[in-house]
Amino acid sequence: MEDIKINKNDALRYMGFREAPDDKTSALIDLCEERLLNAAKPRYVWRVFDVERSEGALRLSGCGFALDGESIRGHLNGCAKAAVIAATLSADADKFLKKAALEDGLTGLACDALASAYTESVSEKARAEVLERMGGFSGTWVFAAGYGDFPLETARFLVECADAGRRIGISCTESSMLIPQKTIVGIMGLSESALDPARRSCDDCNMRGRCQFRKNGGHCGTDEK
Repeated sequence: MEDIKINKNDALRYMGFREAPDDKTSALIDLCEERLLNAAKPRYVWRVFDVERSEGALRLSGCGFALDGESIRGHLNGCAKAAVIAATLSADADKFLKKAALEDGLTGLACDALASAYTESVSEKARAEVLERMGGFSGTWVFAAGYGDFPLETARFLVECADAGRRIGISCTESSMLIPQKTIVGIMGLSESALDPARRSCDDCNMRGRCQFRKNGGHCGTDEK
């Protein structure tokens, strides 16, 4: 996936920079980026399901669990279909990040921030592919378990739905922690009607540059701008 780029502006924000870093720090970040790109093996998978609403329950067709919480209901409002997207940088990236963290604080911070931004780019690549394949549909951003009141425990069911364990090596612990560390698993709503821009992407949000959810490759789980 050589065409997937790391958004270094996002990585810099995750590192806490409000202005461009000095030349020495910039050179270190560039080196960390090169090392991460060489170490990571980004992969993604996705599957599209019909959204079923019956007797007050929200489900994905063929999946034996309910999607609980008002947040996911709002996210999928008006969507007849949904894609479960799973994206990861691989276990090799985890090994690299552990080694980088032992080198020095700035190297570890830079590598981790770059990896978070990279994971999000991989997820966005998957999202773009879904939209390309699902001609005529508009899509929301990817909403992961644990955002808003969408139960974190749903993550393992989403992994199973996407067959992400067998296909790209993603697993979920009993405490609902995703492995590899730099992994995003979530739901993208699909509607045949146009969606409000705020539901399609967080790019227009005025909190984007300092959002702590995005630092971990996620979103806040709201439609507020």
